[in-house]
Amino acid sequence: MHTSSNVGGISRYRRILLTALTLLVSAAHAVVPTPTVIGPIPSDTPGTPGHNYPFFATDIVLKNFGYVEEEFFYEGTANSYTTVPITSTAAIATSGNPYRSRLLVRRPATADKFNGVVIVEWSNVTNGYDTDVLWLYEKEFYLREGYAWVGVSAQNAGLNSSPNGIRLWSPTRYGSLDVTAGGTRANDVLSYDIFSQAAAAVRNVPAVMGGLPVQTVVGAGQSQSATRLGTYINSIHVRDPIYNVFMITEGGGNFRNDLPVPVVQVLSEQERNSSFQQPDTDKVRVWPVAGVSHSEQYSLLSRAAFLLRDLGLQAFDTCATPARSRVEARYVFNAATDAAVNWARTGTPPANAPDFQFSSLSPITVARDAFGNALGAIRLAEIEAPVAKEAADSCGLGGTHIPFDTATLNTLYPTHAVYVNKVTQAANAAVAAGFLLPADAQQTIDKAQKSIWGLGLECGPLCADVRQFPLNPTSMLLRNQTAFLVIRGAESKLVPILDAVTLAIAEGYSLGIGTAASKQKFAQAASLLQTYSTNVQLLLLSGNTKPETATLLRDQATTLRNLVLALSV
Repeated sequence: MHTSSNVGGISRYRRILLTALTLLVSAAHAVVPTPTVIGPIPSDTPGTPGHNYPFFATDIVLKNFGYVEEEFFYEGTANSYTTVPITSTAAIATSGNPYRSRLLVRRPATADKFNGVVIVEWSNVTNGYDTDVLWLYEKEFYLREGYAWVGVSAQNAGLNSSPNGIRLWSPTRYGSLDVTAGGTRANDVLSYDIFSQAAAAVRNVPAVMGGLPVQTVVGAGQSQSATRLGTYINSIHVRDPIYNVFMITEGGGNFRNDLPVPVVQVLSEQERNSSFQQPDTDKVRVWPVAGVSHSEQYSLLSRAAFLLRDLGLQAFDTCATPARSRVEARYVFNAATDAAVNWARTGTPPANAPDFQFSSLSPITVARDAFGNALGAIRLAEIEAPVAKEAADSCGLGGTHIPFDTATLNTLYPTHAVYVNKVTQAANAAVAAGFLLPADAQQTIDKAQKSIWGLGLECGPLCADVRQFPLNPTSMLLRNQTAFLVIRGAESKLVPILDAVTLAIAEGYSLGIGTAASKQKFAQAASLLQTYSTNVQLLLLSGNTKPETATLLRDQATTLRNLVLALSV
């Protein structure tokens, strides 16, 4: 197992290696210009008219975890580069191109909470605005382990796409931002130097990190951002290395063999071509994960409150079949980040992961078991102890999530203990293999212990983990939505109530709709949902959640409660 512990106990050889790696990256500090940094930029309360606050400001009460959120602008001049194959180093095409961008910083408030590592994420712009995708996936891990996180606006689409690019969203706050040299440089050709200079700002401008002592800087990105980083890592960063290591997910392509710093790449089933084509090397580790779709449930639900607050949009998809994998990709991302940092600090590479098994190589096709789940690759409990088909085989990037029917579940798990034991074995095996951290394994096991699987119950439409609110209100969806939003106190005051709601609804369905016993169970569930809403309000009043989060959860609970009440009469 690979951990993110400090380097106090490493061998003399590894100390020498660490020193060499540090000197290699440090040598680039004089080459990569340090930009001018403005800020922190004053902000109004998120959600107020005028949008004078950071776009997608977190809905987590960061002070409960000893963290702060700040936004900075930074400016300088950037190069554009020639387009080259991945095995070649780019040449400068133009220089002296002015830009102004932004850094969104979430960091420990004090040095005693900080582990010395800064994650610098290339913000994803696929939706036409900046999205902090890896923060959404790994926020619990970052807060738990003391990471700082910085989001970088490197691409023009995030600033100027209609209707929600951030310059359009808040012209007053963001109107001065420009990553095109006044419209003279198209196609994000300046993005690479903008990303390099973000790292220089983190390292060299104390205000950005509030004076925290920065030791390790990780370049990170997801999907389209990972693909941009693939070019950056292969062709630009090799010129002037300023990042210590890269952790990229669900994109990035393949890598040259002579990289100056390591890369850990985590892939879903959608990127099976990359997993097949890219071997592990002395600077690259590829971790494919069975059952993960490119766009999955956790990151979607994690943005639900501020997506509604800032853009008036609901967090749901319109896939014809139930979509978005529930395999906990975020846990593998956490382990990959931990392993990447350990690699940069000690020279110890992460574990080698098995690839998918393939039923065809032309086209490359993932082999599947009798349930339609992938064979091979990293296998978390959701695949080793499945309760659904989890696959990247439909609805574009959304994939498939189709729960098993009751008969199948009863055959697989004749008792609750059988299910919990299988989950426990799978979680412990993933920890032993280096692909899951112990804290995340415990979360997996805890959730299994509180589930209804193995109880022989009929989950039913108002219980099942299918689709999303508001199109398909269910108790499992509300339970997961609540857990995903990282609310201090939810683990004792909200989530257990929703586990009890799920049990009562499942018992109500199992007793037969319309029977007196069934109605009693649905009435019990409705009463519990009322208690849940009351507790959400109490957490809001005590300052442990934000208004946008409380509104989202109360509205979902009210919708579900009304549907449950209809079955109690």
